[in-house]
Amino acid sequence: MALTSLDESVFSNAHERDRARVYGLVAGGLAQSRAEAGRLSGLRSTTVSRVVADLAARRLVVESLGETAGRGRPAGVLLANARRIGGSVIHVVSQSLMGALVDLNGQIIAERAVALSPEADNEAMSRAMCGLAAELKEATPLGMVHAGTVVSLSGLLDLREKRWLMASRWPRMRNLDIQALLDPVAGPVEICRNLDAELRARVARDPGRFSGGTLLLHWGWGIGLAHAVDGEPLAPAGGPFGEIGHWRFSVLGERRCGCGNTACLETGSALWALLPILRGHWPELDEDEADLGEQFASRDLMSVPEIDAAARILARALANACRLLFPQRIIVSGPLVANARLWAHFDALFRAEGAMEGIAVPQLTSVRASQDHEIQGAAAPLLRRATEALLKGL
Repeated sequence: MALTSLDESVFSNAHERDRARVYGLVAGGLAQSRAEAGRLSGLRSTTVSRVVADLAARRLVVESLGETAGRGRPAGVLLANARRIGGSVIHVVSQSLMGALVDLNGQIIAERAVALSPEADNEAMSRAMCGLAAELKEATPLGMVHAGTVVSLSGLLDLREKRWLMASRWPRMRNLDIQALLDPVAGPVEICRNLDAELRARVARDPGRFSGGTLLLHWGWGIGLAHAVDGEPLAPAGGPFGEIGHWRFSVLGERRCGCGNTACLETGSALWALLPILRGHWPELDEDEADLGEQFASRDLMSVPEIDAAARILARALANACRLLFPQRIIVSGPLVANARLWAHFDALFRAEGAMEGIAVPQLTSVRASQDHEIQGAAAPLLRRATEALLKGL
């Protein structure tokens, strides 16, 4: 199943739109023959034949000969060539940069990883990121076009200027120019917020569930949120968005945050602040969020007073965000929500915050944060643009 869906409005003439329509049907698994493509697209058989030949010449579609049904030409089976175009995604997992090369179906072809010290600065980050980008591009199979590199990040981003301004995992890294860094290595380069990418992929898999407004809150090493309306992530004017973790609360006093301010929500509720306390009770706790989710599931987190305090202040922050964005539903991810007692407590705290008169309190749903969703959601726009470019022209 194709990772991307095409926008027919970007094509300037009828033949390009015919190409896009037939390719979309084949890539989506809806049409496996010329006859099916013609029936579903409404195109004449001669037009379908011309379009299929064109798509085959561009190596976007492969037509294999099936068995002959009676007299005449054997019926061909149409398959989209998922390995025609690929793209690289660089993303963050715990204290590491991870890289994945994916095809048009979102299948991972190659993976790489680089661990980074918490003390890593711009130079160390640049070296690691450039190395990953180069290795992933080099791993591109023969016959595949490398469409570019997407860097999916947490922290504070300037999407328009393609800069990584700040990350709580690496406080010494500041204002990293991703485009200038990676364009010469494996461009073109895009950056995106990791929560936007994850939410985009969740919507693509089940669009019927995401009508109206949806918030995705991540409660993990850092705290952030993404907001989508009818499945389209919101990132106003290409600037930062959703930095709920850096809302300031007087109750947090002079606790210093990696952003340079004091009393940020993260100083009381994020894992980077809570983990040293939790390790006082359970020294074996990991730093990787996926592993922590499994560990937290069986720990008595509610016996730790700081966890109760963290849940209370986060519930209030989320309730305030709802008075700003008015979502219909809220999805919460992160290792802490894997603990059933803590999740039930957090849900009750959020409901106790209430809502404005006449507005229903949104339903909370807990999910596991998904690297696959993040990778696919990050890669989809890049691969769509590359596919549309290949469908254009003579």
